[in-house]
Amino acid sequence: MHSNGIVYVCIVFTLCNLPLVVFGKEKTKGKNKNVADNMETLPKEEQTEYFTIQKEVVVIGSGIAGLAAARRVASDQSNFSVAVYEARRDRFGGRVWTDKFEDKNARGLAVDLGGSGLNVVSKNNPLIELAESFDLKSISLDSLQFIVPWEQKVYSRDDLSEITNKAFQILGKALNESKSMKLDVSVKDAVDKVLKAEQLLERPEAYFVRCLPSYILGDYSMHQYKPEHLDIGYEKVLLDGMGELVDRLLSGSPDEAPLHLYLNKAARQIKVDKKRHKVLVRFQDGSQVSADRLVVAVPSSVVRDGDLLFEPPLPKHYHLAIKEIGMSAGDKIIVQFEHAFWSNDYGVFIRAVKEKVKIGQLQTWINIKRLAGVNTLASFLTGDAAVRFEKLTEENAKQLVLDVLIEMFGEEKVLTGGKIVKFQRSKWVSDEFSKGASTYPKVGSDPALWDTFAQPLCPYIYFAGEHTLFDGHGSLHGAYNSGIRAGDQIMTGLCEKQRKEKERLKVEEKKKKEANETDSAEEEDTDEEDEEISDKKRSKKDKSKDEGDKKKVQKDKNKIKKDKKKDEL
Repeated sequence: MHSNGIVYVCIVFTLCNLPLVVFGKEKTKGKNKNVADNMETLPKEEQTEYFTIQKEVVVIGSGIAGLAAARRVASDQSNFSVAVYEARRDRFGGRVWTDKFEDKNARGLAVDLGGSGLNVVSKNNPLIELAESFDLKSISLDSLQFIVPWEQKVYSRDDLSEITNKAFQILGKALNESKSMKLDVSVKDAVDKVLKAEQLLERPEAYFVRCLPSYILGDYSMHQYKPEHLDIGYEKVLLDGMGELVDRLLSGSPDEAPLHLYLNKAARQIKVDKKRHKVLVRFQDGSQVSADRLVVAVPSSVVRDGDLLFEPPLPKHYHLAIKEIGMSAGDKIIVQFEHAFWSNDYGVFIRAVKEKVKIGQLQTWINIKRLAGVNTLASFLTGDAAVRFEKLTEENAKQLVLDVLIEMFGEEKVLTGGKIVKFQRSKWVSDEFSKGASTYPKVGSDPALWDTFAQPLCPYIYFAGEHTLFDGHGSLHGAYNSGIRAGDQIMTGLCEKQRKEKERLKVEEKKKKEANETDSAEEEDTDEEDEEISDKKRSKKDKSKDEGDKKKVQKDKNKIKKDKKKDEL
């Protein structure tokens, strides 16, 4: 996931312990003897040594999520051993890529082709503090200039502040109106509706709001929209590049051991071996490893396209989630000139576009010269523009860059820059190990989709990546937090706790059922007793009645006899 930031607008590319096992070891010289034979003669503290069998943890994917998970688990070396496997041949970091292959002395920021922005608005971003603990210098992007080429107008400072305020008022109205409707719509459609209703289509604030990544993507959910998820806050960058951060995660701090990393190991199948109580990972080169616990930290698109197979298959709700979660297309270009022809008073330039085909095409530019002192600019491509750009030849790509810069600054100024000294570009969409930039909520999607992969397939498989949590999707800190969560789930024995909780509930349910059955039986016994008592009462009553009837008959007989005697007299 790539979070490449600016002050007001940001292009975000998306970017349990085992039981203690006791071994005996004799402490006396000579031949080893059975420990049981020496229990009475050895001092108490020397009778045995205790060893805990380590759980083997394997992490697939060395992006920031995978490295965070591995580093978290590796903090408990007495209970866990960790190994990280990366599909790429020559680098780690995933969608964080500080490309120094051509120039090892290049300032990292000048060659950051992947995620590079740290969100200062998010309340759960630990990466800023982490970077400080690693003594990595950060710098903020500031001083924005907004260019509307066809009107030959340039806005900055107070004028731009007024425009951006109005732009976010438009966005706020679109959000409020969409939330009053049951049917979800895209940010683009909601904004366009407000612009048309209030006759703002040709206003600077309308041009500006159309530059926002959420608008450019076209189908970003208005119901799930929050500015800090995509559009604002990503203005802090690392001067030496984000690659330095993942380097430190791999190597560790001075009191931590480096992680075990294996490159050129593309995983193709994950199989749960219940008989051995292991999970097997098979790689494309034919090799395989087994583990007690596995962290899958690859992009959602890799799982979506079936490049990584699961045996048994993932449950249906996992497949549904991975299908419904959106994956954006996004790329970055870095171009260096002989001379700087742009103003160094501004850290960011934003270009408004009018034609539909230009939406997402090199609209935001970062002034690397202001940050790192080199005559370099960096820009972004989002959505369909990124897909088209990846198909261009190197020369055609360079020409498009020049055409856009001429549109922004004028041909005369651009010519003073001289030749292009260095040209670098990413291809995240066509990269077989990323297949896109970052996840986002499409129209009609539910944030609960991201929670699906936050839950492990107990007890063996755990997931990490920015696609496994909604609050932080598409961001570096989201990826990092997901890795820490996966590590904690393993270390705290989440699956074991869940199993015990299920067993407890099952026992309680059984006891409740038995209690209900006992109550029913007692009620039946009570009913029988009541019926018996009733029968006795009825029998006694009937007996009394019979006796009464007999007495009456006898009385009647006596009366008849008496009457008969009277008649005889």
